[in-house]
Parts: sequence; C-alpha cells; structure tokens
Amino acid sequence: MEKLLFTLVTLVVVSSCSGQTSSCSNNPCPKYQVIDTHKDFEERHYVDTDWITTKLSSKDSNSLIAAAKTLRAFCAKQKEAGHKIIDGWPALMTTAEGNDHSTSLSWFLAPGSKPELTDTSVTMEHKAATTIYVRSYSGIPSLITAEKNRNNLCEALVKAGKKFNPSISTGAHYESYFSFTHHNEVWVYSA
Repeated sequence: MEKLLFTLVTLVVVSSCSGQTSSCSNNPCPKYQVIDTHKDFEERHYVDTDWITTKLSSKDSNSLIAAAKTLRAFCAKQKEAGHKIIDGWPALMTTAEGNDHSTSLSWFLAPGSKPELTDTSVTMEHKAATTIYVRSYSGIPSLITAEKNRNNLCEALVKAGKKFNPSISTGAHYESYFSFTHHNEVWVYSA
C-alpha cells in the first residue's frame, strides 16, 4: 500500500511541472547525441548539464511532496528576486544504493538560468558530460513500471556486454501526469 501511495504522490508531484513531450519541443532539455540504438535501449552521450537538487529524507510520499515543495519554492523565490530561471524538462528521481543510500529529486536548469543558492536544502548539481543507457517506455509513470524497466534495461546491458554502474538509477519524466500521452525513461550510467 505504501508503494502505491508513493507512486501516486510521485505522479502528482512530477506533474506539477509544466512541460512537453519527450522531444521537449517548447521547453529546453539536456542535449545529447545517440551513440547507438539497440532493441531494448539507446546509448546516449549527454553534454554537461546543471540541475537543482534536493534530497528526500526517506522514500515515502510525504518526503517526495516536501522535496517538490522545496524546489518549487526555491524557483519562485529566485524569480521574485530577479534571477533568471528557465523552465526545462525532465524532472529526475535518482536513487543511489549502497553505503550512502539516497534518493533525490532534480529539476533541469536550462542554459541561461542564473540561480543564486540561498536555501541550504537545495544544491546546484553539475553533471559532467557522460554516457547514459536509456530505456524509454510509455504509459502513466509509476514506481512499479520504472523498477520493471530498470531491471529490463540492466538485463539488456549485460547481454550486450555493456559496463554500467548498477548502484545508481534515474527515472526521467517529461510531461504532466494529466497528459494524454506519456514518455518516460529509465537511465543507467555507464561505468
């Protein structure tokens, strides 16, 4: 029951961002080049990107709601203070397993955004250019479908002989929960 509630809250929180389809035709997205296309995944090379990120205190609905409110309030304060924040997609939910287990919520900062960090619960995260293995899927996003697609992606990567970091995975969401179509992705980082 808690997983179902967490999934529903995730959908509502992520849908509070306004956005486009996976092509992000009207909103900026991180730029990438497709290196190779396989039956079950794409291998992409992403350029350097910047994100605003806040950690979830736990993997439950209350923590996710709090994280989204933190990012939303941060963006609103930045805009009110005259700092340029350009809305972009996707919203990422990243889980890192292992000794430093953590879950975070990140929003893409489009080039030209100039936030000033004033809230200690929000960090600016610079992601260096890297290769990411991506499995895309449609349908209403949920934790269950994300986990299933992550497992399928990892199996496909092993079969293809790709080296990857199994302890970090990311769910990328591009449009509102209330959209008629949904493009979702699971990202696993190359090793």
